[in-house]
Amino acid sequence: MRIHRWVRATLFAGFVIGCGGSPRPAPAGPTPPTEPGTGSAAPEPTAREPPVEAQCGGKPMRIAFYDAGQALAALVTLPDGKTILVDAGESPTRAGCGAPCKAWHARVLAGLEKDVPGGKIDMVWNTHPHSDHLGGLPGVGAKFEIGAYVHNGRDTDKATVKKAIGAANDDKATVVIVEPGTTTIPLPTSEDVKLTAIVPDAWASICKTDANACSILLRIDYCESSVLFTGDAEKDEEPHVNIGGPVGLLQVGHHGSDTSSTADFLKAVAPKYAVISSGKQGDGTNKTYCHPIKSTVDAVTAAIGGPATGKLRAYDNTKAKCNKQKPAYWSDVPSSDTLWSTARDGMIVLTTNGDGKFAAAVGQ
Repeated sequence: MRIHRWVRATLFAGFVIGCGGSPRPAPAGPTPPTEPGTGSAAPEPTAREPPVEAQCGGKPMRIAFYDAGQALAALVTLPDGKTILVDAGESPTRAGCGAPCKAWHARVLAGLEKDVPGGKIDMVWNTHPHSDHLGGLPGVGAKFEIGAYVHNGRDTDKATVKKAIGAANDDKATVVIVEPGTTTIPLPTSEDVKLTAIVPDAWASICKTDANACSILLRIDYCESSVLFTGDAEKDEEPHVNIGGPVGLLQVGHHGSDTSSTADFLKAVAPKYAVISSGKQGDGTNKTYCHPIKSTVDAVTAAIGGPATGKLRAYDNTKAKCNKQKPAYWSDVPSSDTLWSTARDGMIVLTTNGDGKFAAAVGQ
């Protein structure tokens, strides 16, 4: 099924022979014009994903962040062809959401149909038991075979979690709990790829009331390239996890909320690239969250460094909480040209050959 039409492509950095070679500088290029009042880039001529030659350890690694609205769903295709789905997006029937949630879920399924032609997802990694991260799993499980399902073992008495585990069981998937003291990942990889489960030494007491604080992070290293999925990990959890050193590509925590991405955490990550998965202004459940937050866009942009030639639509919560928002409190915030947002860019695909650089293509 054909689903995505690429409307914009940005190719960063030329590639070098082998891992750890000397990088070649890439031209910055002009920033696309924005549509008035939206913060969205005006469409450009259709472009395909930029080619990435296989060099370090074999084929490239591809990461697709689907346009899942106010949710998260990202598919990692490892160099050996194995696939990891990090979270499964929102439930299409979430109460009070209606048509937006149906559309978000449909986009995730359409993306997977294009990217998983064999019909099997080798591992689903659920960062934490919130609907916007696992509510879409029953729909995914109905269309795709799931090889293994990883979750944090919490809130298993809740209906959303029961449905997700049920979907995994229906596929006869290997179900594994990752938690403090238990971090084995049920997916073998090649010697050039390392998967690391990242959790605190113990769950914080706040986990009883805030599931975000018990997110299980996933780090993937491919030669000199690395990506960190944080789910909705927040300031209560970030100081207590060892991420194992700087990371090239960061999935920005909690959809760009100011409850995540603390200064110390960003300093430890030191990302060169980052993605925020969130809904558009006023769309569906983002009417009550107002993600991303301006201060977080500012902080991530500063952490990445380099030119801030892009613009992201963000909410200034220093003026009012989201429930008292006014259109004027939203603005197009200067942002790093290697910081992407699904709300602005639609589906985001980042590809690396293991040399520490990522080529980017965006579309909707």
